[in-house]
Amino acid sequence: MRKPVEATSFSLQCSNELEPIEPVWRALEAAPECPVHQTYDWCRGWILETGAKPLIITAVYGSGARSGETAFILPLYITRFGPLKVARYIAAPFNNVNFGVFSSHFLDDANPATMRELRRQLATLPLGVDFIALDRQPREWHGYRNPFSHWPSVENQNRSFHVTLDGDFSTVLERGNAKRRRKRFRKSERKLDEIGGYDFIKAGTHDEARELLDEFFLQKTARFAYQGLPDVFGDADVQNYFHRLAAESVGHERKMIEMYAIRLRQHEGLICALAALSSKGRDIICQFSSIAMGPTEHASPGELLFYLIIRDACESGANMFDFGVGDELYKRNWCDVETRHYDTFLAITPLGHIGALSALISTHIKRFVKSRPAVFRLAKAIRLWITNR
Repeated sequence: MRKPVEATSFSLQCSNELEPIEPVWRALEAAPECPVHQTYDWCRGWILETGAKPLIITAVYGSGARSGETAFILPLYITRFGPLKVARYIAAPFNNVNFGVFSSHFLDDANPATMRELRRQLATLPLGVDFIALDRQPREWHGYRNPFSHWPSVENQNRSFHVTLDGDFSTVLERGNAKRRRKRFRKSERKLDEIGGYDFIKAGTHDEARELLDEFFLQKTARFAYQGLPDVFGDADVQNYFHRLAAESVGHERKMIEMYAIRLRQHEGLICALAALSSKGRDIICQFSSIAMGPTEHASPGELLFYLIIRDACESGANMFDFGVGDELYKRNWCDVETRHYDTFLAITPLGHIGALSALISTHIKRFVKSRPAVFRLAKAIRLWITNR
């Protein structure tokens, strides 16, 4: 049996710069268990486009055979929670999975005693924040337990759903109601054929990616306005961030943002459904998607698009297609794995205890509302009424 590494054999460091640890970061992120959301380019793009202040926490082995080896990198940025300063995962509002950047040795070595000591050391660092909020963290990822799950946590209000691609497309279809899926696919195709047909497209150039992203932002603005929701993609810095990720993905094996769409052959080439995918190794994650409001909604172009995307993913040899966070019926109809996510709030200053408690209560309330359909419908109706007053 492996003897756990002593908790005191680690030292923590913090920095407001990414560049000094880029080589180590890129080496660690190459492991399949590092999600795309914690890769160097994903995080660097957010800092460059939003002007946010990074807070990079690094743990290094301090003794023994691994002395000087980086155990993990925790990539955070500093933002506000009311009057308080809080450190969150870089690009947290748009991350579907947060897992940290760990060495394989540390994933094996981490235990409750080690994590308690690291938490104690964390509170002594000059972080410049009142508390740390680590959200949307799975307990396990790629067969490894998340070391941060040893810290106190609360279940996040959102779950994620993915479909295992452990065979050809027919095998994936057969795990659900294959007959019903094929019937809905043919029905959508028939309705689009009646208005001139469609093309399933994947952006292959910078210009194509930019065109589809701009169309996505327009569609989401219209949809959010209709639903009475704030437009989370409306900020120019956020749009520039995703344009950067899409541009940096063209021609590279790892795709931080790759755009897919259903485009009509007539009607001025209307884009009636869009999806942005991220891929790393054999994992594919849907970052966001949209459908155009109007006459093509009755054809369920979004469902058609995901049918084609999943078929394409099977043919490419992908192992997993993750629909991302958020509970929707179309996700449940495909997925065989449901992942719970957890949030951890660590107070650093006395005021941080109040902020961490407030964030904890907020998560509890959101989960209560979302777990009760009648309450959730009422909350959405009230929100829409307030918006339209």
